Amino acid sequence: MKGLTTLIKLNKRKLDELRREMGSLENQKSQLQLSSTNLHKELQDEMQAAKKQAEMSGFFGGFAKRIQKRQDEIAEEIRSLDQKMAKLANEIAEAYAEVKKFEIALENAKRREAEEERRKETIVMDEIAGQQHRRKENIED
Repeated sequence: MKGLTTLIKLNKRKLDELRREMGSLENQKSQLQLSSTNLHKELQDEMQAAKKQAEMSGFFGGFAKRIQKRQDEIAEEIRSLDQKMAKLANEIAEAYAEVKKFEIALENAKRREAEEERRKETIVMDEIAGQQHRRKENIED
């Protein structure tokens, strides 16, 4: 049983590491989404400024292209993170299944040990009862 306990601890540690990694990826994705939102807002603000001031409209085209390029890069980074997260989610599911497998094996081992202990106690109690019965019969004879 000690071996199972050790395996459970090791697999739980691995599962925790995978979950921390998933949290990190989710955080990165959130940051990228926030950056994309900020870029979109910045683009909208610049469009409004370009409409109000004719001399700024000449610079707007290049600015808009840079913003669009950066948003495309962010979208690609998010897609990449989504793929990593999907793969990691599978690894987490597998690690969780491993932990559960060992926990069930440990529970089964404990149950078998308890059943064996009860069986031994029953044998001892039956033996004591048998001895008492024989003594009682010897006294009555």
